[in-house]
Amino acid sequence: MEESRQLTAEVFIDTGKDFRPEDSLQAEYPCALGETVTLEFDLSVFERTCGFRFDPLLEDSSMIKLLYITLTYEDGESKTIEWNRIKTNSDVDFEPIFAYLHKDPKFFVDEALCLKLVKAKVSFQVLELGVGEKEYWQEIKKHSISEKEKAQLLNKLELAMNQNRVLEQENRRLKIEEADIYATGIWKLQHDARGPMKVIFGKGNILTFLAAVYLALCSELFIFNNAYYSTPRPNEQILCFSFFRFGMVWLGAFVLIAVINGLIQKGYRRELT
Repeated sequence: MEESRQLTAEVFIDTGKDFRPEDSLQAEYPCALGETVTLEFDLSVFERTCGFRFDPLLEDSSMIKLLYITLTYEDGESKTIEWNRIKTNSDVDFEPIFAYLHKDPKFFVDEALCLKLVKAKVSFQVLELGVGEKEYWQEIKKHSISEKEKAQLLNKLELAMNQNRVLEQENRRLKIEEADIYATGIWKLQHDARGPMKVIFGKGNILTFLAAVYLALCSELFIFNNAYYSTPRPNEQILCFSFFRFGMVWLGAFVLIAVINGLIQKGYRRELT
């Protein structure tokens, strides 16, 4: 049978000046590991209460199973505090079992539930005293997660999923609008993402060829016309159409249009990225 030890618990009351030693009550109790301990504290000695803290033992690091904290108010109402309204400084959390690797275990009750207190009743079990296998507890601490932490992570995940759904809906709406806009020919000519020159002088487009022919023909006619009307002109000079010159001008115009088209496309792609 486990030998009983004399331990000390302490309650701190925040009277508006934070938790101070002078605003506390201590209670000694005999305890064997695993036995249920129930302590009652008379809080009517404090003129004002706006915070409640319970330290289950002051002597050693420990593992505590908190069964309940019940607070009684001036109007006679008693309320057992829910777990989500209690905080603790435990190193490992198996709610309602808490392991502490230090000698200062604490439980804090939500301040909103600590106004006008006259009595507190706390029930708990001391499951372990000291930490003989600190490395073991450290490993548990690394790989454990409390229910509160799980709830916080799930809430963050749910929030992120909701934001992702909103973004997906917005993305679908924008894609529909984009398809509607690109369905119009005017937009294609003026604001096509590949560049307006791509539409007019695109790969395999006959307009590219005709534009180069037109520029080459204009150039050749200009040269021919200038030579024909020049004075004086030797009688032996024969005016003729130069296919070689025409071809070279056409090739140069074709390459120039292709280069301009490529530069415009590159600029449009840069704006989109």
